[in-house]
Amino acid sequence: MDVKQRKRAPYDPYKITIGGKVRWQVNLPGTYRTTEEGRRVRVRPRRTFSSASQAQTFAKLKRVERENYGVSAVSMDEQLRGDTLAAQRILAPYGISVLEAAEYYVAHRERIEKSATVSDALKALLAAKQADNLRPRYLSDLRLRLARFSAAYGDRFLADIAPAEIEAWLRSLGLAPLGRNSYRSKLNLLFEFGRRCGWIGANPVSNVAKAKVRESLPGILTVEQTARLLESASRATLPYWIASIFAGLRSAECERLEWKDIHFEEALIEVPSLKSKTATRRFVRLRENALAWLAPYRDYHGKLCPLNLRKLLEADRRAAGISHWDVNTCRHSFASYALAHDRDAKDLALELGHSRPDTLFRFYHQRVKPDAAKRFWKIVPVVEGTPILEVVA
Repeated sequence: MDVKQRKRAPYDPYKITIGGKVRWQVNLPGTYRTTEEGRRVRVRPRRTFSSASQAQTFAKLKRVERENYGVSAVSMDEQLRGDTLAAQRILAPYGISVLEAAEYYVAHRERIEKSATVSDALKALLAAKQADNLRPRYLSDLRLRLARFSAAYGDRFLADIAPAEIEAWLRSLGLAPLGRNSYRSKLNLLFEFGRRCGWIGANPVSNVAKAKVRESLPGILTVEQTARLLESASRATLPYWIASIFAGLRSAECERLEWKDIHFEEALIEVPSLKSKTATRRFVRLRENALAWLAPYRDYHGKLCPLNLRKLLEADRRAAGISHWDVNTCRHSFASYALAHDRDAKDLALELGHSRPDTLFRFYHQRVKPDAAKRFWKIVPVVEGTPILEVVA
């Protein structure tokens, strides 16, 4: 190869002979690189063309590139140039430039580097909620539900989990819509906590749709079922049934209740804010039949409910021949029969702890007939004779 050794200006095409054939070359600006030995050497890139016109066109293009983007653009090596062009072809259908893609990727990597794993985030969330003095039952439920997600994604960074993965996991649980939405709610709490801590830029759960729940009326007890249930109840569980059936307390509220919260003189049950689901204090009126049922317990102290309550309640239901049971069936029964009997939605909403009376009409209006409501509120214990129940007409 016959190459004249003389300093040439970049982008000026010059003729050379390679293998007996005339070729044209264009020098590009020199760059520097570091060798494996640590020496910094200068590299002089050049391009070779078979005709002068090709070399001149290329040189002209490089001059424009240098004027617009600087030396680094024209001295780009072939691999980098090829990668850039390939990336551009991949991004073209989405209308995204190579620069935009690079900026997005760098931002994503920075979020991951600052992020926390699911397991670490869960520990931090539970510690924060415990410091907020939330109830043990709530903390236990939160821990159990999120532990299932952590078992699958515990080592993953929060910032690296996409909405599609969350939705797929929720569907894999095989739960009914209400159950799936409950898990979604807990995940939303976890990722929103991560967002506030700066571990993710946006909460991916916000892009996961809730499962559609077909609205259905809550199940209630018939008058006959109520009588059989109270007849089957033990002395230990009877106060629970009375507080839930004839006062409408939620299951969890009954379990937190103490005998000091029953004010026999005023015929009221006090639900303190610490024992209420809504964290607000309220009073529930004790109807005459409820007072009659609770009269033998007037001098009791301590917790209203015994240990192993759930097993005992299940035994009562079996003894009464009640197989189907919805959550808070007793509370729903109370609301339905009280609304039909008293026809006072405003006061009943306060007793139930509802913020708006329209909830009552939505779920409980005209669930039972007035005659059934009269019979319900006359379910009383028999004072004399054998300890059985009767429904007083």
